[in-house]
Amino acid sequence: MPTKKQSNTPAAAAPNRRRLSPEARRDEIVSAAVALFAETGFDGSTRDVARSAGITQPLLYRYFPSKESLIEAVYARVFLESWDPAWDDILQDRSLPVRDRFQYFYEAYTDTVFERVWLRLWYFALLRDAEVYGWYREVVQEQILKPLVRERRIELGIDQAFHVTPAELEMPWLLHGGLLNYGLRRQATGEDDKAGRIHAIRQALEMYMLCSSAHAAPPE
Repeated sequence: MPTKKQSNTPAAAAPNRRRLSPEARRDEIVSAAVALFAETGFDGSTRDVARSAGITQPLLYRYFPSKESLIEAVYARVFLESWDPAWDDILQDRSLPVRDRFQYFYEAYTDTVFERVWLRLWYFALLRDAEVYGWYREVVQEQILKPLVRERRIELGIDQAFHVTPAELEMPWLLHGGLLNYGLRRQATGEDDKAGRIHAIRQALEMYMLCSSAHAAPPE
């Protein structure tokens, strides 16, 4: 007598969904979105995020009512939570020359951001998502580049009364963006040369120091 098949019953077909706290579930959704967007860019769908997290799309929307709110959470996870508060202390330590402070900072910063997921999300934001890149740009200007300009002014004995101008930020942006592009090139070739990275940071900072000194010098 043939045996009765049991594999097609609803109980056998139903997935085993783990019971998580709301905080843990939210964290799991964000992690799934980070992984997906790092592969597809921010065009990836919430349906695919839900599938990666092992939940339904309606459940995802209970935690994130729109794709924009999910992207904001991804941005916070990758670009904000990766910031180490100890870096602020390094940048503000006036017992050291500006060059040395920013050398130490960029060595630590690139240790963190020269990771595949971080660099890919930064690149996708740069190419395809003006809003996310705008958020990132504002943070970089306020936490890294404007302090670099101001601290260099102090070192050169320049008046601090005026605000940092867009023109003053051009060279720091070339420095910062050049280092991130250096990281992309290293990722593309699969090289992990920390000594080369430290040398690249030193060269980029030296260029900025020379440029800022030239602009500070009185005309002959």
